[in-house]
Amino acid sequence: MDGIFEPDIAETAEILKFDRILVLKFKYNHVSLKNITEILGSTKVEILYQYNSSGHNGKEKSELIYDLLDSPLTTYAWKKAPEIIKISSKKQLEKLGILEDIEKVFFLDLTKSLVIVPLFKKRISNNINKPLILGLYIIQNNKEKRWSNAEIELAKWMAKKITNSIVNEQAFLKVQSLVDERTSQLQVSLEVQAKLGQKLRNYVDELRRVNKIKDEFIASLSDALKTPLANMKMGIKMLKLLNKNEQSIRYLDILADECEKEINLVNNLLALQTLESNNIDVESQKIYLQPLLGELYNFFSQELHYKQINLVIDSSLDYLYTDLNSLNLILRELINNACKFSYEDTDIILRIYEQNSDNIIEVTNCGFPISIAEESLIFQPFYQGSRVENVTNSGTGLGLALVQSLVQNLNGIITVESNPSSQTDRFLNTFVITFPNFGKVGKE
Repeated sequence: MDGIFEPDIAETAEILKFDRILVLKFKYNHVSLKNITEILGSTKVEILYQYNSSGHNGKEKSELIYDLLDSPLTTYAWKKAPEIIKISSKKQLEKLGILEDIEKVFFLDLTKSLVIVPLFKKRISNNINKPLILGLYIIQNNKEKRWSNAEIELAKWMAKKITNSIVNEQAFLKVQSLVDERTSQLQVSLEVQAKLGQKLRNYVDELRRVNKIKDEFIASLSDALKTPLANMKMGIKMLKLLNKNEQSIRYLDILADECEKEINLVNNLLALQTLESNNIDVESQKIYLQPLLGELYNFFSQELHYKQINLVIDSSLDYLYTDLNSLNLILRELINNACKFSYEDTDIILRIYEQNSDNIIEVTNCGFPISIAEESLIFQPFYQGSRVENVTNSGTGLGLALVQSLVQNLNGIITVESNPSSQTDRFLNTFVITFPNFGKVGKE
């Protein structure tokens, strides 16, 4: 109970010549129980404040808490609540059968009149009629007394103020308990986050260390990987010149194709590693497209003829400004990817144009659909795709990853979309690359 009411209680008692005043608070263990016997048996009573005209006021250190059933007067008042109990004479107490009680609390041997005002609040539930009894406000006199209406109203007013104080205190304790609980949870969460953060930092450091080892390994083996493959390629060419047997030449062609694949794999791995290390500088230059696209067509002509695929080149630009090596590798990898995943007797369409001062490259082929889930996966290194088992000339899964890295190195973006064609089981897959025209950027 808020201590600010204690002086008011004492002053009121002195003015009205009350011998004793008690403020009791009930401490329930099972408030929700509907069985009165169980409630009474589990409830404790705490003395919040007591006034005594003899001068012993405040909270007594002894008998501050007792069992509800140990006090006949407290039990009777609880059962009668919220009714106010007025006792004007000793005979009335005797009629109630309350002859003895806890001596150090109630002093019934001295008490001849008393008033008990319940401290209560209404319940939220409509199923329970009896309000929640929070405690009792008790006035005792050593003389018989007929209680006036003014005294009863004053007692009710004081009881209401004490009730509000108890309710506010309970609300504060609940909030404080909730705050303490949340603070504890937050502390645990912060500790867990700190541990996870440290683990993450350790993981990142380890990842950096492993990546550094990987980069150093690939860089150190670049010559060791390229040299034997180049020697094999040269040896295969010499064998083809010396050997006129058709069957042997066919086997040598297969061997040459596989050797070329390994050379491309090594080159792509080294290029991808260099891009990831940010070691490739962009050298912008004016690139005339006609000779570049002519070389591109000638490079794929044999494979296109073998697969009966037609390459259609549509360029509205005569030239553009960008990095030549990057552009050449991007175009070759996109056309190579389109060749692998196109149906026979279909077209691969390469379009190059300008839009909003940006260079646009589109490569469209007719093949298997690319699902929305795969649209981001296909740019991951070594990802082969869900339909790769249907492709006889599948690659390493590095081509599109390399293209994306090259495009990003040019400050560009690459997207892909897959739409059904006029034929029900075929889809038009289009890769769209957008990158700045470095010539115009330089002029601005």
